[in-house]
Amino acid sequence: MSGVLLGKTELMLWFLIPHTLGLLALGYAAIRLPSMRLERLCQAGVILTSLLTLISALIPDMVVAIWMIALGLGAVPVSLRVGQYLKGAEQPVTTGVATLAGGNLLALALIASPMPDPMKLMLLAVLLLGLFPRSRESGDPRPEDATTLEPLLRYLPFVLLFQVVSGLMYGGLMPAYGAVAWAPGSEVLFYGAGAVLALWLLGRYQATVTMLTAVLGALVAFALWQIAPHAPGIHGAMFAMMIAAGLVDLFLLSRILRHHPVSTAYCYGVGALCGGIILGKWLAMSVGGAAEVLAFAALIVLNLAALLLHIPFTRREPESLDSGDAAAVGMPAVPAGIAQLLSEQEQHVLKQVMEDKTYREIAANLGISESSVKTYMHRIYLKTGACRRHQLMEMVRQSGISDSGHPATEPDRSR
Repeated sequence: MSGVLLGKTELMLWFLIPHTLGLLALGYAAIRLPSMRLERLCQAGVILTSLLTLISALIPDMVVAIWMIALGLGAVPVSLRVGQYLKGAEQPVTTGVATLAGGNLLALALIASPMPDPMKLMLLAVLLLGLFPRSRESGDPRPEDATTLEPLLRYLPFVLLFQVVSGLMYGGLMPAYGAVAWAPGSEVLFYGAGAVLALWLLGRYQATVTMLTAVLGALVAFALWQIAPHAPGIHGAMFAMMIAAGLVDLFLLSRILRHHPVSTAYCYGVGALCGGIILGKWLAMSVGGAAEVLAFAALIVLNLAALLLHIPFTRREPESLDSGDAAAVGMPAVPAGIAQLLSEQEQHVLKQVMEDKTYREIAANLGISESSVKTYMHRIYLKTGACRRHQLMEMVRQSGISDSGHPATEPDRSR
């Protein structure tokens, strides 16, 4: 948000406000646009952003704010393009970790590079064109493949509030850290560590455990900042806050990548995240010396928000990760011989069945209706030749992949 393109930090909101509004507008329109038109819009955005980046060194100061607004709007379909590429990856969430951590490290390397700014901008413009080819994400899903936004929308207030807290914290913490930093830029490593930790937590616990861990990181950061306002404490506070930020960003990305199609979910999710950054930065600039008090109050609200989301879920919420991601976090994977017969959504349903979930639980976890779950199971039976669930599980066991040993109960029975 304050990298090579922005140069001066006061330009951040000129970019971010139109970018956020554009994301929300595109999220509303994406579900209504034909896939080919959305594809052309993304390609046009890539070209426009690349050109704006290329000429940015020539923009006079008197119109730089207008240029930032144009860049913020042009970058909206570029951001969506990245989401489409992640969705089309073999391991979407794992690829998301590499993208979040690697992107920040590459930005840091570019900022620290001795190259002149025009050369940096030219390199960025060329790299952006790599997003022009069509992603591997499928176009218009069948009606029964589309997922509802309700599971994602449930978490967006938490994400927005966390970004507000981050903005308030950074308003006071960032200047203090910049004055005493032992190795400026090293905090980015802890952001990547937070993303990796989120991947591990999401594979083993309820989704809300990741949220509570992020809140704990923010609380530790605030405590260190207040109790030890010297170099070691300030470093610890910054590192803890960066870990928390990595946790939340990967958590949000994992929620987004569960949706089919990904376009609307991505735009709404990232739009909420950017909206929280805007509000947090505006509050930090507005309240000045009272930022610490407001940050503490916001942390209390954030704790309550996380707990309210956590309490209703007493059981682990399974992740709808792809087979590569499932293997990465230790979840049962669909055997390759069976997976090649099934669609992506059918594989998600089968993974849930392998964990002995009821139709109602599967529908809630995947954001689809129970009737859709039954339809998918009927297709799975037809494609595999199985007649009942126990026969299907026997086929999975014979493939040498699943050793869960769940009892052969019908998944549509009530519990």
